Amino acid sequence: MVEITKIFINFQFNNISLKALEIAKDLANKYNSQLIIFHEIEDVYMMKKIAASFGLPVPPDLEEKNKTSAKSRIEDLLTNFSNDVKIIVDISESVKNSLPKFIKEESPDLVIITEDYEYLAKKIESNVFIVKK
Repeated sequence: MVEITKIFINFQFNNISLKALEIAKDLANKYNSQLIIFHEIEDVYMMKKIAASFGLPVPPDLEEKNKTSAKSRIEDLLTNFSNDVKIIVDISESVKNSLPKFIKEESPDLVIITEDYEYLAKKIESNVFIVKK
């Protein structure tokens, strides 16, 4: 039998990500796996980048407020899920750069991504499950 102890999912708060999260939760329940949910807040990353290029200040608590809000919204989607969960909310880069890096660090048995990020599958060294619309 296949052993899946860690499932990593890239989650971006859209309909296809919600579908992917349901699949990830079902698989995690079936295999009693840890679920690692990764969310990159690209809007804040881009805002900081643009503000820096114009020499504009960025509110000091912008990152923390956005991370806390995203984590809370993800936790709300996990109310009936009892397996071990790790939520990673990052603001440091774009998904195309950060996703492969975090996947490598976590070493999951299975990575679930949506078709929006299918182009990154070549950079991922784990088994990849791609969710399509």
